[in-house]
Amino acid sequence: MALPSNLVGLGKKDYQFSNWAKIFTCKPALYFQPSTITEIQSIIKSAVEEKKTLLTVGSGHSPSDLIMTNEWLMNLDNFQQVLQFKPHESGLYADVTVEAGLRIYQLNEFLKGKGFALQNLGSISDQSVAGIISTGTHGASPYHGLVSSQFVNLTIINGKGEIIELDSTTNQDLFRAALLSLGKIGVIVKATVRAVAAFNIKSTEEVINFETLLEQWENIWVSSEYIRVWWYPYAKKCVLWRGTKTEEPLTAPRSSWWGTTVGRVFYEALLWVAVNIYEPFTPYVEKFVFNRQFGSVETLGDGAVEVQPSIESLNMDCLFSQFVNEWAAPLNNGPEILSSLAKSIETAAEKHDFYVHVPIEVRCSNTTTTNSEDSTPDLTNRTKISPGPITGNNLRPLLDNTPRLKHAPLADVTNSQLSLYINATMYRPFLTNSPIGKWYKIFEEIMGAAGGKPHWAKNFIGSVEYFDSGKNEGQFQDGEMRGFALKNQEWFGDDWELFKKLRQENDPEGVFVSNKDWAIRNGIVEA
Repeated sequence: MALPSNLVGLGKKDYQFSNWAKIFTCKPALYFQPSTITEIQSIIKSAVEEKKTLLTVGSGHSPSDLIMTNEWLMNLDNFQQVLQFKPHESGLYADVTVEAGLRIYQLNEFLKGKGFALQNLGSISDQSVAGIISTGTHGASPYHGLVSSQFVNLTIINGKGEIIELDSTTNQDLFRAALLSLGKIGVIVKATVRAVAAFNIKSTEEVINFETLLEQWENIWVSSEYIRVWWYPYAKKCVLWRGTKTEEPLTAPRSSWWGTTVGRVFYEALLWVAVNIYEPFTPYVEKFVFNRQFGSVETLGDGAVEVQPSIESLNMDCLFSQFVNEWAAPLNNGPEILSSLAKSIETAAEKHDFYVHVPIEVRCSNTTTTNSEDSTPDLTNRTKISPGPITGNNLRPLLDNTPRLKHAPLADVTNSQLSLYINATMYRPFLTNSPIGKWYKIFEEIMGAAGGKPHWAKNFIGSVEYFDSGKNEGQFQDGEMRGFALKNQEWFGDDWELFKKLRQENDPEGVFVSNKDWAIRNGIVEA
């Protein structure tokens, strides 16, 4: 294998890559960290010539094997320059163009220095700019949608080495594909993000009974700009977190039992005992931890108040290594979904069949779009703390897994416009695997029956009914992916066919079909 002279020494051998959770590890044939577009183009062209696939990876926070390869692996951590900062004359927003290897926490710091901030975030800020949109990252808000809606334009290099500019009017279909590409369309090298004037979030954290969540379902989800629920099924309680933009001064952060070294290690040790020695201990661990962290008294309407900068409010502590299976479904189906999940969890515990870890995270997003080419912001009567987004684009990504719901103006948003996300986390205390197969099978059956689809980057499993791998059920290991090839074709319809067509046109040699087994199991490419 002869690399071009400008790549000699850039490709490392004997490099081992692991995802953040340490669930999956791979040893690519070559590992690259380019610093320029020319180097990225050369790597792509060399991969084509050598008939190798190329996978681009950032922080590796996906808990799945989506980002594993034994061929060529590329990381853009040396490709992180801020190229342009263009504030709008109103002072309400600014467009910042960056190299796509820039990590979100680095972008946060840059924007903070300019008096701006990202409008919405997921649970972490460790992703790269390219990575945060490539699998459909979202936050928790009835007003905000996927993080990709904050992007004004993208620049990609496709599998032919071509540099292509994308936005709402230029190469619109390819833009929609690249806004959730799974890394299979090309390498995102530049992006323009629409940020807003920096803001604080005033939040309340309320303890509520599970029954209260179901009873108040119609009112809770449109009661605040930012909102999330953590459900503890064995304790039959939830934590309701709600936040709004504010100009009020900052307060001291809330105390956190598991945020201390002692609390964190003790919690992980309790989980280790439950996983490795005595699984029926799990409900007692949950109840103990809930009481230590949040108390036992219902505080609806009288929760602890905190004012923090937006980043600190929207990001959260993900604690330990974990499997994660997350699905999106219509929010109106939430009470039925949660009631079914609660019954399944209770029955499984009674039979000692399986146990779940907590919290089960319940969130919502407004991913409805106008699919309009016009992304000119409407600033009428808007202030620095007005609720809702100043969108960068109004297009729905082709592989958006959320329900197709009717768009409504912000003032008219109801539960009918909202997507429900439910996140079933199973920890790996001190990096030991928890059994997940039985729980995730029931979880997926309930979510699927309620109109749900899985998050692309998580530990979804699928079924032998949706992809024939030549193996029967008894030949799969606990939690091993079966695949969703047939279901994806049904779920995404014409958008699925368009995505595959664009993928083939822009990557005719299949250089981005890394981890081909994953791509085949889920129908991205044919076997």
